[in-house]
Amino acid sequence: MICKLIISTALLLAGAQAQQATNCEYQSLKCASVLLGTPYTQLIAAVNDTVSIPPLTTAQISQCLFHCTDILGTITGNSYCFAGCDTKPGTRNDQCIM
Repeated sequence: MICKLIISTALLLAGAQAQQATNCEYQSLKCASVLLGTPYTQLIAAVNDTVSIPPLTTAQISQCLFHCTDILGTITGNSYCFAGCDTKPGTRNDQCIM
């Protein structure tokens, strides 16, 4: 029983780690294009869980700005950038193009 619990916990943690965004600094804003290695399903889920962003097509996901909410790489949708998302190398926050 304990062995099954340990295996289940290990699998859960491995799966959770695979769902974390890379290149995501705590409390920063990042364009979808910067979140390399993030499972696309996580980007879609983050957008769909944000009530201020309407449902988007898969092509539109790359124009979203995401908020890095914790040190584990968890993300939430921040906004849909109508004119595109602009990455800011060397700075903490990306921005929507105005």
